[in-house]
Amino acid sequence: MKVSAQIAIPSQIGFSSGSGGSGEEQGSIVLSASAPTLLASCQLIQDKLPRRLFIGHRRAVFIGRNLAEAGIRDLMDMYTRNLETSFRTSAFIVIGEKPEKVLEMKSPFEPLSSSAAVDVEKYSKNGDKSFRDFIVAMKNETTCPVLSVLDTADIENKKAGQVFEINRLAIFNKQTRLAGILEPKDSMMTLRVLGRLNQNIVTEYISGGGGYVTVFESNQDTRMKTNIEGGQVTVHIKLTGTGTLKENRTKLDLMDPKALEIVQTELNEQLAKKVLDSIHKVQLSYGTDIYGFGEAIHRQHPSEWQKLKGNWEQTFRHAKIVVEVHLHILRVGAQGSPT
Repeated sequence: MKVSAQIAIPSQIGFSSGSGGSGEEQGSIVLSASAPTLLASCQLIQDKLPRRLFIGHRRAVFIGRNLAEAGIRDLMDMYTRNLETSFRTSAFIVIGEKPEKVLEMKSPFEPLSSSAAVDVEKYSKNGDKSFRDFIVAMKNETTCPVLSVLDTADIENKKAGQVFEINRLAIFNKQTRLAGILEPKDSMMTLRVLGRLNQNIVTEYISGGGGYVTVFESNQDTRMKTNIEGGQVTVHIKLTGTGTLKENRTKLDLMDPKALEIVQTELNEQLAKKVLDSIHKVQLSYGTDIYGFGEAIHRQHPSEWQKLKGNWEQTFRHAKIVVEVHLHILRVGAQGSPT
């Protein structure tokens, strides 16, 4: 197992411009080592350092795609067994060539690119995801884990340094093997169902108004109701939230309640379709229950769940999904009609 570690250079922290130059000027160096186990690799890195390598100080873990596809259950043993490990450590899946590139990049925002990754995820729509979240889902009888994705091909070169974006999810099966990577739109809809979307700024075309609107959604909530009849599982998902209109490019005066109703109805219909399409993709392409449908059945129909859990992956693929969205726009701003 190959392990790469980004090590801070205390004498350089605070004096780095974040652009150009060597690793030392950036405030860190990257050291690598290979051994049969994770801790053995870390010990080989320790042999190159004049200070103790304390894994409790680690802010983020980046897992390469090849390792994720092979399965990371064995990797998780060290994190669940070792008392020095912090479960609040952020975790990412890195795709593309040379995963270490994430550690070697020169961020214009932080002396350490690993810290920049943690902060970018925190303020992105994805929100931060820690080892704790992954382990809880991994230990759950039904729910499959998700992690944010970094693509080395997306690292953009800027004059002042390098930046990357975080807008996709990696989804795992119950064997903790990487099942696939969701596109940004499907990732956002997945997080909305999970109730873990950090922020939701909805932009949709309103045919009844001949233009686009942008709404900031808050007070998001997800309710699931399950039904089992004749062996057919049906999951009713109800998504609710309140909205603030931030931009109106339609011809409608949204101070008029009838015009506002047109916008609200179309928004809800379009969001419901996007959520449903996203769930269908996961059902058909991956068959991994990342939404917690099985957990909902377990709670609501415990006796029926005992019959379903042995073949839940196949049952999940064929479950009927019904989605309702009730986004209620409370505020339209200082004016109703477009400028």
